[in-house]
Amino acid sequence: MRTALSMAMGMALALVAPSALAQDAPTTGTGTGTGQVGGEGSASLPPPKVTTTVQTSTSPGATATTTVKEEDPTSDHEKVVGHIGVGYLGVTDLPIAAGAGGGAPGRASVSAPTIGVRWWLAEKVGLDLGVGFGMTSGSTEVVAGAVTTTTDQGSRFGMSLHGGVPLVFAHQKHMKFLLVPELNIGFTNQSIDPNPQTQVTLSGFRLDVGARIGAEIHFGFIGVPQLALQATVGAFVKREAWKGTTEVNGVTSSGSASATAFGTSVQSDPWALFTNNISAIYYLP
Repeated sequence: MRTALSMAMGMALALVAPSALAQDAPTTGTGTGTGQVGGEGSASLPPPKVTTTVQTSTSPGATATTTVKEEDPTSDHEKVVGHIGVGYLGVTDLPIAAGAGGGAPGRASVSAPTIGVRWWLAEKVGLDLGVGFGMTSGSTEVVAGAVTTTTDQGSRFGMSLHGGVPLVFAHQKHMKFLLVPELNIGFTNQSIDPNPQTQVTLSGFRLDVGARIGAEIHFGFIGVPQLALQATVGAFVKREAWKGTTEVNGVTSSGSASATAFGTSVQSDPWALFTNNISAIYYLP
């Protein structure tokens, strides 16, 4: 009995021992599964790499660029050098005698605004040339019963010539400072024949010598450098003369008057600011 029990226990131990030894032994070989490490000193596999792409443009491959427009360093005055500008040049009215001759003549005027050109020959020197003219004519008619008397008032004509030399002594981006020595000459004439025996001739003369100083502002800041506004003040010596001559049946009588004045171009009339000091000039392309 005891011998049979001993043999049963020995067989049980023989079956259990190989299983226990198989569990404690290290695994040999190369593992390919997830979480297995082959060889000695086993360790965990590194985590997979993750790549993140950030798109900074709505269009693939597009490149964002910023364009900065540089300001043109050329001044507006330099852009009109060699060009001709058209504008008003100063003189508006010319003197003429009024009434018949034989005594001191009355004083009237003929409107003849002077317009012309300004041509910049170089950066510092230019040339102003202008002309103005005006002409009027008329007649009067008197009806007395069956008698109608028509009197011709004659044609009144006036003409002026202008010359100047604008000089630039400083200029900036949109403005220049200038001095303009100038000369104006004007004359007027009118012939009246009130009846076949009488002829009346009226005339006048004007001479201005002086200079203006001021600024010419270009409108390049709004994209129109060809347009400029000139604002100046000046001082002139002005000479005016009036003469009337009447001839009746071959006998001539005449009368004349003259005046010389010196002063600035600013007058007391409120509109003198525009007619005497401020004028627009447009330079042709």
